[in-house]
Amino acid sequence: MRTGYPHPIGRRDRRQVSRPGSPVRRRRGPGGRQLGRLAAVALACLALVLAVAGPAGAHTTLLFSNPAADGTVPTAPASITLIFDQPIGLTANTVRLSDANGRGVLVGRAAPIQGGRGVTAVPGSRLTSGVYTVTWQVLARDGDVMGGDYRFAVGPAAAALTGGRPGGVATKGLWPAALLRWLLFAGLAGYLGGLAADRLCRRRRATTATEPLPEPPRPWLLPAALTGLAASVGLAALITGDGALISGLARLSPGELVADRAGVLAAVELAGFGLAAVAALTRRPAWGAWPLAAVIGAEALRAHPHSAQAGWGALATVVHLTAAAVWAGALIHVLRTVIAWHAAPRAGRMLLGAYARLALWLFVLVVAAGTAAAVLVVPIGSLLTTAYGRVLLAKIALVAVASGLALAARQRLRPAANPSRGPLAPARVEAITLVGVLGLTGLLTALPTPRSPGQALAFPPPAAGDVVPAGTLAGQIGISARASTGQLVLQLSTPDVDPGEASADGQRYQLSAIAAEPGGVTGRLALHECGTGCFYTSLQWPNGTTRLTLQAAAAGWTGGAASLAIAWPPRPDPQLLRTVVTAMNAVPRLTVHELVTSDTSRGIGTPKTISITGSRFLASEPYGGGRAPVTTRLASTPSHTRLALAYPADNLQLELTLTPDGRILRETLAAPNHLVTRSFDYPPRVASTGFDLGRR
Repeated sequence: MRTGYPHPIGRRDRRQVSRPGSPVRRRRGPGGRQLGRLAAVALACLALVLAVAGPAGAHTTLLFSNPAADGTVPTAPASITLIFDQPIGLTANTVRLSDANGRGVLVGRAAPIQGGRGVTAVPGSRLTSGVYTVTWQVLARDGDVMGGDYRFAVGPAAAALTGGRPGGVATKGLWPAALLRWLLFAGLAGYLGGLAADRLCRRRRATTATEPLPEPPRPWLLPAALTGLAASVGLAALITGDGALISGLARLSPGELVADRAGVLAAVELAGFGLAAVAALTRRPAWGAWPLAAVIGAEALRAHPHSAQAGWGALATVVHLTAAAVWAGALIHVLRTVIAWHAAPRAGRMLLGAYARLALWLFVLVVAAGTAAAVLVVPIGSLLTTAYGRVLLAKIALVAVASGLALAARQRLRPAANPSRGPLAPARVEAITLVGVLGLTGLLTALPTPRSPGQALAFPPPAAGDVVPAGTLAGQIGISARASTGQLVLQLSTPDVDPGEASADGQRYQLSAIAAEPGGVTGRLALHECGTGCFYTSLQWPNGTTRLTLQAAAAGWTGGAASLAIAWPPRPDPQLLRTVVTAMNAVPRLTVHELVTSDTSRGIGTPKTISITGSRFLASEPYGGGRAPVTTRLASTPSHTRLALAYPADNLQLELTLTPDGRILRETLAAPNHLVTRSFDYPPRVASTGFDLGRR
């Protein structure tokens, strides 16, 4: 009686054994048949990826925070804002706040902003001077719960802080996630590899007429499917439990699970392994390959390469994971069969030879797809400096060891090889090594990927702390600058863009910048895109005035050079603007000398003079009501005070030079379409307001 699964292919092979006098039919070798079925599974996975591919997944990274990491704000912040590199899901503990003694500070419910790429939360009470720690936790699009923490200071308590960027990112429940992912990959390997190897073994048995061979052992299909199912349940629980396995199991429910994209992918994996288990139980094991194709497709959609390059990254994952699973799983089942056929060593050697031909193609696919995925995910400079890079190098080393062991086993299969040195020993070590490769693959899926410094963004980063605004015109290109803690954001615009609107779609901009620090150090800034016409760079501002030399260009418009001065540190001073408005309203008559240009390459404009009252002049100015979104007092001299204003919604920046009593001596207004320069003359008998700005 047969004890194995029924295999139509095996029966067909027996029918194809030639009878005397009948023509011999040519059949494809076992390696070709297995490769064809492997290609079919890979194509099914690819079809699934292309059908449901959405926005890239993988781990999220905290890009910016306000208050800034390791930064200082002079007064209590109205809210805590975090911006990430991709849409995220909120958890029960999205934003938590604690003081220097570790005591929790009440924070309101976090709310999504920036199209789901950021969150904001309002402290429950006004923060006093001191050092605070922000602890955040969000759900990445790949289903892993990511978190981290950083510090900021309110008031003069910043002595314990050092300048820096947002703190490190970690996966909540890293080791449970890595272990469960390893088990999931082992389930795929056991089922797909076992299925392929079982067909290979039965075909070899059917075509070996020189010696009777026992039935090959059953592949571990049902245990493999149940292992993958258990791992899928655990991974789903990590999603519903915000990285905590036990609490997640208690909260696991269909409604809770499919609330977001990560949960839907987890549900697909649950269903895939469940259907594979049913196929194994009903003696239809081949049917289980198709739901497992859906599992591989789900893994491809949540994997890091898809985040780096949607579509192609997912394809690389499909090929890599399918080939690696079949390589490892098939080898284990072939070794079990060779041991079962110990009484027929020649048949065992022939079976290992057939597997070696299949494994050669699998090795090529694993290396090619793995290399493509690594290039997409890991910057070269991060291989030795990040945990992800070091684990990837360890995985590459294990694959190299496995390939060496496979080559050693193949050498021992040659007819001229020493019969006493069989191929079984290196093949066994190869199998153990491949299990280790799957383990490291599981760990890689749980580790945060290295982030390239200066990665392009789809939106401008938010200001970190207080802002020093500035603006100018380079040819016909408007430039607005926003300097804040640790960063500089430059927005370019052309005359076809209305003030307050985003830059025109399709417009291409180029910008370079050189910074000259107060101490004389000069260097070119590494600018990175943050949307159309937007450029940003990380920059630690030294105290004093840093001068920027900019070179801007835009297709279809005249560009040119321009310069800006950024005085640091910022000193928010809305009261100073109100003082200016009061002083100017008291002026009965003044003379304004004005230059207006819309193209600095043609000059600074034609002089124009107008006599006007102070109140009428203020009526035509955006700051005439005594308010501005950004009001920054710049470095001043005993005789002059400088005030910078910004209106981000209108893309306007102004710099005012003031007398000690608050009147305006000079004004520079930069707008998207023009640059206005004004100087002011006052009659000698204008009375002073009696307010001396220099004494403030």
